Amino acid sequence: MLPGGPFSEQKAQAELLRLLAIPSETGHEQAIIAYLESRLEALGLQTFRQKVAEGRENLIWTSHPHPKLLITAHVDTVPLKEQQGLVQQRVEDGYVFGKGSADVKGGIAALLLALESMAGQGLEAASIAVAFTVDEEQGGAGSRVLPEAIQAEGAVVLEPTGLALCTAQAGSLEVRITLMGRSAHGSAFEAGENAIHKAAALIEKFRSLRFVQATHFLVGSGGFNVMEIRGGQHLLVVPDRCELYVDFRILPGQDIALAEQEVRTLLSQEEAALEVLDVSPPYALRGTEMIVELLQEACKEVLGREAPFRGMPSWTDAQHLYSAGIPAVIFGPGDLAVSHTPWEHVSLEEVVQAARVLARAMEKTALLPSPS
Repeated sequence: MLPGGPFSEQKAQAELLRLLAIPSETGHEQAIIAYLESRLEALGLQTFRQKVAEGRENLIWTSHPHPKLLITAHVDTVPLKEQQGLVQQRVEDGYVFGKGSADVKGGIAALLLALESMAGQGLEAASIAVAFTVDEEQGGAGSRVLPEAIQAEGAVVLEPTGLALCTAQAGSLEVRITLMGRSAHGSAFEAGENAIHKAAALIEKFRSLRFVQATHFLVGSGGFNVMEIRGGQHLLVVPDRCELYVDFRILPGQDIALAEQEVRTLLSQEEAALEVLDVSPPYALRGTEMIVELLQEACKEVLGREAPFRGMPSWTDAQHLYSAGIPAVIFGPGDLAVSHTPWEHVSLEEVVQAARVLARAMEKTALLPSPS
């Protein structure tokens, strides 16, 4: 055993580096699922696989068909092909850098440390399940089918929250908007109508949308992200077409259908076409659920302080669990803001703290009355 006991930064670093060494981009999760399968079975936990699609499977261990506590993490990372050379795996000043370090292999490392610390302490007799899902970074297919295999009383979804308890999650309305202009010679631009200029003006008008101007006490402000702009060419010509790919944030309590209608009304005034690419509803817990109180108590006992409550501004697997009737708290080490970037990193101190909190949550679950 490495020095420092079951929750040392040395152990966390070794575990995380092993995970980072296994490529696991969305659609190519087989190798990391196989590694986690062997890792859990070495701890005496007999896992099974749940088919998600051809060649893609979730990995699950459970001590009970209807467990009180489910802890889950996705294993896939986003591709960064254009920036691959900039994603350098390294350890520096207590931080581990690498693709997926925060989102969410730091959380997986914490969970493995927690499970290892609980091995031999009656873990199999507790009402607990662990699940590793595929496809979170694209369609969320893994978590969509997970409730068919596990119907838990509550869930912890591991994501980078900086050890805050996220009991609310924003939804999203992802769209493609097409604006048309009129071509002309680029030096005679007055004779044309530049579709890219129209798109730039439209982006500013998004800020006037009522649902964009709203705020939520946990998630924060509404807003949008222009993910991609396509239009124009190198020739000296006025662009006659421009496409915008936009992700609008939908706050808990907002109606996505009404938000979409507000966007459509604006676009009709601008003579722009709309295609809805993806719709993900928001959710919010009451805050009195068993899983919230359990994790809150575990944080206080381990960290010696109240964990802050926040909202998750991004879609996570928690939404599919919530929709299936499983209250889900989002929690884990790392900073969401650095995820998906070439400089993604996670604090080893936070990984260790998260591991201790998860282990304490498991211990507390074992003391709860067993489900019938």
